[in-house]
This record gives sequence, C-alpha cells and structure tokens, in this order.
Amino acid sequence: MAPLSLKIIQDEGAVTRTLLFDTSMRVDKALDIVKEKLVGADDAKDYGLFLTSADDDRSGVWLESHRNLEYYMLRDGDCLFYLNRARNLRVRMLDGSVKTLLVDESKNIGDLMLHICSKIGITNHDEYGLCHEETPETEDQGKDRPTTGTLTGKRKAPQREKDHRMEQLSKKLKTDDNVAWLDQHKTLREMGIEPNETLLLKRKLFYSDRNIDSRDPVQLNLLYVQTRNAILEGRHPVTEDRAMEFAAIQCQIHFGDFHEEKHKPGLIENLNEYLPVQYSGVWNAEKKILKLFKNHHGLSPLDAKYLYIKTARDLPTYGVTFFLVKEQQKNKKKLVPRLLGINSQSILRLDEGTKEILQVWPLTHIKSYHAGKNETFMLNFGDYSDKEYCVKTNEAYRIRDILESYIDLIRKRMAAPMDSRYAESAAIGEDNVQFSKLVNQI
Repeated sequence: MAPLSLKIIQDEGAVTRTLLFDTSMRVDKALDIVKEKLVGADDAKDYGLFLTSADDDRSGVWLESHRNLEYYMLRDGDCLFYLNRARNLRVRMLDGSVKTLLVDESKNIGDLMLHICSKIGITNHDEYGLCHEETPETEDQGKDRPTTGTLTGKRKAPQREKDHRMEQLSKKLKTDDNVAWLDQHKTLREMGIEPNETLLLKRKLFYSDRNIDSRDPVQLNLLYVQTRNAILEGRHPVTEDRAMEFAAIQCQIHFGDFHEEKHKPGLIENLNEYLPVQYSGVWNAEKKILKLFKNHHGLSPLDAKYLYIKTARDLPTYGVTFFLVKEQQKNKKKLVPRLLGINSQSILRLDEGTKEILQVWPLTHIKSYHAGKNETFMLNFGDYSDKEYCVKTNEAYRIRDILESYIDLIRKRMAAPMDSRYAESAAIGEDNVQFSKLVNQI
C-alpha cells in the first residue's frame, strides 16, 4: 500500500491541511480521517470530498464513498475540497412559481430529478429535465408575450464554425437546437451551477403525458403552460380557426364562464397572449374568440386546461422535439435545410418551412444510430430501408441524447410490471420484443 499525500481544502480555501492516506483506502475511510484531523468540522453536516478539474475549481467530480482513492489516479500534492454536500437549489416552473429545495450536491442530475419532482408532486420524474434560464435573445419575440421559458445553456459551448443562415432559420422555426438540458450523469458542481442560480424545470420527454388529466393538477398545469407557450411561439403550426379555438379555451381558463354583459370586445387587453403572432392582427379576432368562448360554459379551469391539451394532441407536431439539420438532395451534392423530429414513437423528417411531415420511421425500425465527431448524425434502419439516413448538424450529440432518453424510458417501462396508467402511451406494440433486443445492441 503506497502512501499518498493530499492537500485537503476546507471552507473554499480558508483552511488547507496536508494529510497522508493509503492509495488502496476507500473514500469513506479517507473521509473519516479528514473529519478527525480537521479543526472545526461540523458533524451535523454531510461532508464529501471533491476533486476539481485542472481548468476550473467549480467543476470536477465528487469522490464516491465505495471506491478506492487509487481509482481517481490521485498523485502526491493533489488537492481535494472538503465540502458540505447539502445545498439549496432554486427551481422555477414555467408557470412562474419558484421552489427552493435542499438537495445532495454529490448526486448526479438524474438522481436529483427523483427528489425534486417528488417534492413538487410529479411522479414520472424521468420525463422532466432541468435547464438554465435565459431571457429572449431578440426583440421580435414580443415584449408583451407571456414568459415562455426559452432554454439555452449559459455556459460557453466549444467553439465551432457557425452557419449564420441556419442559426437564423433555427430561431425563426423555434427548434430545440439550443435547448441545453443539464447532463443527467453529472452533478450540479460538475455542471458549474452557481449557488445563486435558478434552474428551469420542464417536460423533456412526451411519453406518459396522454394520461395526465384533472386528477393530477400539478402536472396538468405544467403541461398546459408548456403546450400553450409552444403554440403561441409557433412551435406547433396551427390554422387560423384552430388558433381561435385555443384562444377561446384560454379565455375559459382565465375568465371563467362567459357572460354577455361582462365579456365584451375589449376584454382581451393583449391578443399576443392568446394568439400566435401571425393571427393577433386578424380582423375581428377578438369577436371570433368571444363567439367560441361561449361554447365552453361550465368547464372548470382544470377541465379547460385538460381540453386545451387534449385539443393540442391532435396536432401532428405535438410532443415532437425538433432539430434543424442539413441533408443531401437526391442526385445532387448540395445540402439543404430540413427538420429532424423525435417523439416517443418515431423519427420524423419534416419540411423546414411548414413542419409538414415528409417521412416517418418508427423507433422499432432503428437498427443503429451514431453521432459523429464530424458534425453528422446517422440512422440505420436495417431491412426497413435500402440506405442509411445521414444529416449534417452541429447538434448531433443533443439529437442522440433525446433519442437515447426515449429508448431508455421505453426499456424501463417494458421491464416494469404492467401498469394500466401507461397502457395508452406505450405505443410500440408487438415490435417491443425486437425493439428491446435492438437497443441492447446499440
């Protein structure tokens, strides 16, 4: 057993002490020695050892208690931070409410989601994710529109050559290219999340959402807000008639039952909060909305929210995560923009202008997929297609992460005991057995 001299840093650098350990010693035993030797260690707090990265003291890795010190390839003179694992985390929902939760900073984001969601009242934690908050980048998104919770990473991404035309098109189409979900396999400190930072919680995967109704008011409200925002932002293209229908349901939610003497033109102060921007200037828009508003008399706010979501589920783009990619035209070398969509059942190829679905590949047809380092993403459908589908994209790893998240979720649901709550949404069908074998090989 070789001796190992390590610098233990307490109180973020206020105290530093050099201690000797054996390289074969388990981390939990090393932690006991640190607690014994350090002056002023608070036994009431749950401490851990944190190994920082070479570039940034805020990032690094927590030492796991069951591993030996040699697992982390520590050298004489290396520094370990002695830190309290408990910290407060501010989480904001899309409805504007903010929760401050006490969390274990040494757990990865995936494990924290179970704790966070259970405190909020969400059962299916594996369909939600955390992301950085960010204010809208452009003024044309509308200053008076409701907060939509656009999510993009605040941390600097690796430098890469930018395609400005594709960037502008991505913003216009409201794709998910810039949605930087926190890595489920990393901790808050590894992700560089500051103690005073507020993270945004929203649904990442649409799998069991079809089973949400008024019996689950917490998830129903969050799903309503996220769906409404997506429609108002233009993520889901809708006709004028459908837009008016959604606005009328929204009136029922906000104003209650329609009354002729009270609900007259002028009731809606800002149509941008009820209609996508292309319809907010339509002639007599408010009169059309009020006429439809009458049809929802008697619906409670919860039932109206459920109706809003139920109506949105009929949209072909509902539940789809969009990425802007480039694909090669047939018999031509030129690459053209295209939308790649992923939902709980399929891979979609869509028109980049209208979001019209051009091609559908069921997830059960996927033989393999690959996110290439040369900014490509490839899908192989085996016997279901005579060639691979390959696109050029800067977001290959994000596409892979969403696809893998759906595959992992489906595998978990398939392995779990049959639950009638998931019967409707588990739409993979008889190909499940083959699909299970397939994903195990990927």
